[in-house]
Amino acid sequence: MVQIFLKLGEDPKEWSIVELQGTLESSEEELCGSHIGNLHFDDKGTPQLICGHHLVTGKIQKLDKPYAVMKKNSISHGMSESMEIDDSDGQSTAYDIVAFVKQKIIFKNRPKPIIIKTQPTKT
Repeated sequence: MVQIFLKLGEDPKEWSIVELQGTLESSEEELCGSHIGNLHFDDKGTPQLICGHHLVTGKIQKLDKPYAVMKKNSISHGMSESMEIDDSDGQSTAYDIVAFVKQKIIFKNRPKPIIIKTQPTKT
């Protein structure tokens, strides 16, 4: 199972998780920062993911309990950055809440190939 965090909508404080059942195969060594596909919503609000020449239809599911996405910050008190600091002496840790995750978009069906019909050429 692959989970990807996605900023959704105008409010940057609410994200969604995109959950893909199966594996992603890529010619690139790392997927981090790579373009995976295009996410669209049809007229009924059904999510559709286009990956290469494949279309996957999914569904939106509300999470039982929302997640908080946090960023860890280390704060040193009165020390310069070049000095080595022990675990608890002169250093504290703070967490900033970046966003909340309240829903996930699940893609668990098999992808359908996108086939473009070509027009016959006149000879």
